[in-house]
Amino acid sequence: MSKSTFIFSSALIFAGAVLAFTALPMRSTLAQTPPAATTEAPKAADTDAAKADAKSQREERKAKRAQARKAKAEKRAAASAGRRAAHERQKQCGAEWREARAAGKVEKTMTWPKYWSACNTRLKAKAT
Repeated sequence: MSKSTFIFSSALIFAGAVLAFTALPMRSTLAQTPPAATTEAPKAADTDAAKADAKSQREERKAKRAQARKAKAEKRAAASAGRRAAHERQKQCGAEWREARAAGKVEKTMTWPKYWSACNTRLKAKAT
């Protein structure tokens, strides 16, 4: 960065800061009045009701979180079962692929991805 570019960019930054500062409303600390003091003390019944309400809200949130955790665990278990089934199909197709290649029953152009696709489709159809 050349010196003139640096000076120019610094001037732009300074000008932006000045504009931002002057755009802020000026407040006088002397003109502010303190908040009005309340003379009433909160009633015990009001605080008890507020505490009970807060407690019920906490209990509702806790129950909602527990329900969400349970739903997530069920979803994970279902996904895991599907993943286990896919893994078993892949292992079975892999064993068939190795046997077929060793016996020379597989065409020369057949590749594992093509074989896996056909075998997976066949095993899924058999399972239903």
